[in-house]
Amino acid sequence: MKIIDNDTLKKIQRLAIKTGLKLEGQAAGNRKSLSKGSSVEFSDFREYSAGDDFRRIDWNAYGRFDKLFVKLFMEEREAPVRIFLDTSLSMNYGEPEKIIAAKRLAAALTYISLNAYDRVYINPWNSRVHGTFGPYSTPSSFVKAVNALETIENRGKSNFSEALAKMEWKTGRGISIVITDGLVEDGLEEGLKYLKYMKQDIYLCHILSPQELEPELDGALELVDIETNDIIEVTASGELLDMYEKSLKRFLNNIKQQCKKFGIRYTLLRSDMALEEMVLKVAG
Repeated sequence: MKIIDNDTLKKIQRLAIKTGLKLEGQAAGNRKSLSKGSSVEFSDFREYSAGDDFRRIDWNAYGRFDKLFVKLFMEEREAPVRIFLDTSLSMNYGEPEKIIAAKRLAAALTYISLNAYDRVYINPWNSRVHGTFGPYSTPSSFVKAVNALETIENRGKSNFSEALAKMEWKTGRGISIVITDGLVEDGLEEGLKYLKYMKQDIYLCHILSPQELEPELDGALELVDIETNDIIEVTASGELLDMYEKSLKRFLNNIKQQCKKFGIRYTLLRSDMALEEMVLKVAG
């Protein structure tokens, strides 16, 4: 299955990931920086997008290229965007599988970040971060990011705080997007706290399958833990489904409360959602 198609890219290209952080850095982009450069100190150009200040349009460039460009100044900087993609075995579950939806969302968020001239890192993780793909820093590098996402495989159990503790952290404040099903063996809350400590503006994209959100079970069943291979034999009944629904509500509420406590943007997503709908919920 193709991760992302051109029609979807056209639908999402005007979106942007919001951040309230003031950023550090040297490369030109579309974010406010801590740098003290004057607003009249010219830095670079980028193509005009909806919402830009008309006073910054360079009409000479328009006359030459028949396209609108806006001037960037030294106080505007790129935002490092780190995408933490859960690649533990539990992400293989569902129809469609959660990992497919997660990779497609990661590709879409990479695309809109690169269009904003942000610098993107993709970090697949389970109980550790398996390398860092990137940085990708120009729209033309999007194909490389997609190719990287297609090579990532799911394996092992998940422990978010343990994964972050083993990760080499090279850059400072920015945006961190965590894409996970939340079925983490340990360390989700501690990992989120660590990202806040690292001065990150955090998005938690919580992906669950339709089968997890609205299970349809009947009769005697053998349930297998996809990460540990532990087996439980149960008989599906109305009472069991009621217990499951209550447990699911507690599970979702717990993660929402963690996010509220740390000022994290939380979005619950279904793996069968249209990609543009997912992106709108996260970044719209």
